[in-house]
Amino acid sequence: MSCANAAEAVKVEVEGIEAVRLENEWLRAVVLVGKGTDVWELTYKPLAADLLLKTKSGLAPLRGRDLRTDRLTHYAEAYPGGWQDIVPNRARFGGREVDRQREGESAGIPWEYEIRSEGADATLVCRASLPFAPLAIEKTFRLAAGEPELVVTEEVTNVGGEDILFIWTHHPAFASPLVGESARVILPEGSKVFNVWRYEEEKLEGGESRGALEALEKFEEEPGEVRLAGGGRKDLRKVEPPSPNGGDCYAPLFGFREGEAGIRNPALGLQLKLSWDRETFPCLRYWSRNDEDLYTVALEPSTSRFSDIDDAIRRGDCLRLGPGERRPAWIRVRVEPDLGNIGEAAPREA
Repeated sequence: MSCANAAEAVKVEVEGIEAVRLENEWLRAVVLVGKGTDVWELTYKPLAADLLLKTKSGLAPLRGRDLRTDRLTHYAEAYPGGWQDIVPNRARFGGREVDRQREGESAGIPWEYEIRSEGADATLVCRASLPFAPLAIEKTFRLAAGEPELVVTEEVTNVGGEDILFIWTHHPAFASPLVGESARVILPEGSKVFNVWRYEEEKLEGGESRGALEALEKFEEEPGEVRLAGGGRKDLRKVEPPSPNGGDCYAPLFGFREGEAGIRNPALGLQLKLSWDRETFPCLRYWSRNDEDLYTVALEPSTSRFSDIDDAIRRGDCLRLGPGERRPAWIRVRVEPDLGNIGEAAPREA
């Protein structure tokens, strides 16, 4: 780095994908401007620890693919890990729909970008107009000198002529060495779990007259005792060891007053704190997996606990933007030594 007390932003390439590296004395973040502005790397430099998930294939399946002419149709196509910005997760506008086959087009295209010099801070400004949904996005990444915190501010604008209703989700997936048996997941205070598989199961069995229209309270559970689709229960605050017979868990949380969660790893001596705009993202989607293919905990701020756009609209659980209307949001991720002072106490072992 050119100055020990300054942050810097530098153009780089990762597997042939255009990227920008933001770096100060604490953190190194690599943003794939050539693919969705994914945050591909988030390294805590004192421990040389990259905290984001990388799948076995990583970005290799995208090597040589020109996303300007051959964009991804789904954010998880050739899923590499990292942190995706999923705009829209689902949407409806003018008789058209973004469904489960094409969600997250923002993560499958290149973005325009500029690097700005703002004193001792490193700033990256990115812009995209989506090819299908009538949305334009401006997004700024900022890494301040001397701060172990990446700040993301964003604004989504309806550039179409009709209202758009949509779900918006950020998808940061964390992994080893932060995620491990000694780690504890810190959930937003006051959270309740919405058990999606029970809700969907009842919808299928009883139709609109039952699961879809009944009060949602019957599907609420405590984060320390979530019923799983395959049987058994899970404490979302604990991290299971990797296992050939491991599985995954998806559990949206809601009802919290502050958008704040994190992962503590006392054995590593490190803690990650994720905070976000609670007004825009009143839900936190929790996803974990611990089988031979993936070992991860994802903490995903979202506008909705529902996956289906019909459910989200019916329940008022999505964003609506009129023509020309804008919606701002922000997310911050901070990484620092574990001082035992983030969020709730770790659960006691049984």
